[in-house]
Amino acid sequence: MGASLAVQQALVAALAGVAGVTGVYDGPPVDAVAPYLVIGPDLVGDAGHKSGAGHEHRVAVTVWDDRPGVARLKAVLGAVEAAATALGGVWNGQRIVSARLLRMSVGGVQDGWRPGLIELRVLTETV
Repeated sequence: MGASLAVQQALVAALAGVAGVTGVYDGPPVDAVAPYLVIGPDLVGDAGHKSGAGHEHRVAVTVWDDRPGVARLKAVLGAVEAAATALGGVWNGQRIVSARLLRMSVGGVQDGWRPGLIELRVLTETV
């Protein structure tokens, strides 16, 4: 799970700077203040090649908002997409090769909260 943890650490660092977000978590916080981000779940597969080991990560980032309407949620989703797809560098021995948006959606209200979901495809290689 080293590669998966490296991608999570890179995402937390990148998303911590998204304007207006109150926090980045790996599970729902107890006393959440909107809007906040939750990283996960993720799915990791082999993307190795002749010259080394690599992984393909399918990672979900959920934005949770409690404001009526979707304008603020969509603005945060756009900022999250920009930050996440700019991922790069080396984290815990894993180089981030690329990060791309797979899909984005806005869900319906659940107990006063509305989720916005971003699914990413991140490729890493072991250095």
